[in-house]
Formats: sequence, C-alpha cells, structure tokens
Amino acid sequence: MGKNNFQIVSTGVFDRRGADKVSAHTFYGVMAIVLVWGLGLTAYFAHYAIQIAFIPSWTSLIVLGLVIPIAGIFVAIKSKNPLLSFVGYNMIVIPFGFLLGPVVNQYSPDVVRNAFGMTAAISLSMGMLGTIYPKFFSKIGGFLFMTLIGLLIVRILQLFIPGLDLTIIDYVAAGLFSLYIGYDMYRANNMPKTLNNAVSVCVDLYLDIINLFLNILRIMGKGKK
Repeated sequence: MGKNNFQIVSTGVFDRRGADKVSAHTFYGVMAIVLVWGLGLTAYFAHYAIQIAFIPSWTSLIVLGLVIPIAGIFVAIKSKNPLLSFVGYNMIVIPFGFLLGPVVNQYSPDVVRNAFGMTAAISLSMGMLGTIYPKFFSKIGGFLFMTLIGLLIVRILQLFIPGLDLTIIDYVAAGLFSLYIGYDMYRANNMPKTLNNAVSVCVDLYLDIINLFLNILRIMGKGKK
C-alpha cells in the first residue's frame, strides 16, 4: 500500500468503571509500561516485516488493518479483565507492526529517525499539556471528533483522487493527533483508576502516537524529496 494512503484511526475506550481500583502511581505506571510495550512490539514486527520483504495484499490489508485490530478494540472495550484487555491491545499493535514495516521501508533511515524523535518529543509534551491544562482539553472533544471525521473523508478520497495528496493535509493530521494525545491524557487523568482502564486507555494513546508518527514521516519524507 502506498505511503500516501496509509492511515490508522483513533477510537475511544474510556468511560468504564471496575472493582480493580489501584493507586494513581500504579495506574500511570501500568499505562507507561503497556504503552511502551505496544510501541516496542510494533517496532519489532515492523522490522521483521522489512526483513522478510513483506508486501501486503488487499486481503492482508483488510485482515491486518481492519479485522484483527477491530476485534482487538472490541475485546479491550468489552472486557472487564485487564489481562484480556491486554490481549486485545496486542491484537492491535502486532498487525499494525506488520503494516508499518513496508511503509517505513520507503523512507531513508535518517528520515525515520528524525520522525521518531519528533513524535516522541511531541507525544511527551502533549501528554504533559493534557495534564497541566485540563480546562482547555475538556472543551475541544467535539472539535477534534468533527475534524477527525473530515480527515477520514479526505483520506478516503485520496485513495481515488491522487491530486488530493496535499502536504497541508499531513500537517492538519499531525496537528489533530497531537491534540488528541493531550485530550486522551486529560481523559485518562479523570477516569476511574483501575488496571483495566490503565490498559484500555493505551489503545487510544497508541493509535494517536502511531498516527502522529505516520504523518510526520510523510511530511519529512516529502521535504527530503
């Protein structure tokens, strides 16, 4: 699949309560571990996909990009068991790793490293801002959702109209998912502190970060060209 058409969507898995309440320290610690695990596993399988020269067919795109991840999201949302939610989380990050490999392989190592560094810096900064400025992020949920819908429509149109491949769209998408990181972190700060929620919130944060990375990668890759 062409690098100009690869897009992962964000989802919501928040408003759940449970009996497995933990301290805030444990809650954020589990979040950090699960998020790093998911990003690391994605990187591992992306590297493996490059090594075996994996080229996704339309069938594998549907299975790896839609069927398995959507099933994983469903498991993560519906499960009240943190271990089962973690299984659902892995059903998302592993297939995305396979799909990410061929995309990343189209760029030079320098571009990939720079995109990774910028993604990490923005993710950390927006996560902090989501905690420091809760009032701001509490007001932008509707705006982010409507912008996301518009972006998805544009991405679908790009599959059929090559002339819509505009760099400005990548900047808008990068800005959108940057704000989503702050917004999802704000919501994480205000949800019940349970192990299950700690695992589930990582689904949204993971998708935010992966989307941000892909758009930064495209922006930097076009700059090199």
